[in-house]
Amino acid sequence: MQTDICFRNLSLNTHLPSVTIFQRNHLNNNTRCIAWKVIPHCQYRWSHPFTIETNYSYRLCDNHGNYSVARNLSLEKLPYHDEHGLLITQDTNIISVRTTTDNKYTGIQLLKNNRVIAGHALSIHCHTSFQLTDTFYIAADLRTSQGKLIHPINMNMSLTGFDIHHKTSIDITMTGGQPGAESSPLTFQISSV
Repeated sequence: MQTDICFRNLSLNTHLPSVTIFQRNHLNNNTRCIAWKVIPHCQYRWSHPFTIETNYSYRLCDNHGNYSVARNLSLEKLPYHDEHGLLITQDTNIISVRTTTDNKYTGIQLLKNNRVIAGHALSIHCHTSFQLTDTFYIAADLRTSQGKLIHPINMNMSLTGFDIHHKTSIDITMTGGQPGAESSPLTFQISSV
């Protein structure tokens, strides 16, 4: 299943701020958010359609910047033993990953639509856990790029959450930010079907 998103810029902000979409998948650590999708400098009255798939996938990485092939994270088949020595288990909406053998992989990345949405180090001694959620966040001008960490100091008041659970399409409209002394903050209106 998937949710079709249409982002529209009705902001009069002359600086054309980039818009960032992300999730909070790290347990008890909202400072490790990764920019999942960045819409750069969308013009006034332009729109930017994209799709969010419901399913997650994952890939492993080593210290040299190498990555394994992405694999679907099939929640119906958990617990699951990966051929690379991973044990993946689930407790409600939290998945936990632990290496069971010594191997070259030092980290795991959670993917959505084949783009990184979360990442963490792997250890043979303890579990690495991610929260699987249907809630996304959108914010303007977070000064980051796709696949990179969002520095907490760049979080701003434009931050707005939206849920894709059982929604086929969502319209997101950015308004505010007009020039001059009467300028209002950038805000997002969310409407869904």
